[in-house]
Amino acid sequence: MSDGLNSPEALGPASWPETWGANQSQSALLFAHPSAVLAASAMSGSDKRALLAAWASDASAVEGQPGLRWLPGTPAPVAVDDILSCLQALDREGLH
Repeated sequence: MSDGLNSPEALGPASWPETWGANQSQSALLFAHPSAVLAASAMSGSDKRALLAAWASDASAVEGQPGLRWLPGTPAPVAVDDILSCLQALDREGLH
């Protein structure tokens, strides 16, 4: 799904943790969809969980559209079900 632009891998493993730790909302610019968070090999599981949880939170809800979330820094709203599916996938990965 990634076009290689704005991916954590494009930044390189050394710069990704710095970017994430410095400003989580700025790091959201790297992702157009929650599935891209799961695919980010340079992120730890806990960083993925933190970003997805922020994205799924009511603070990111789109006014008048409770099924959508728009995390500051992302290009467009996404369905909360997509975010929750990615969180569940992350849980399943943690069980292996």
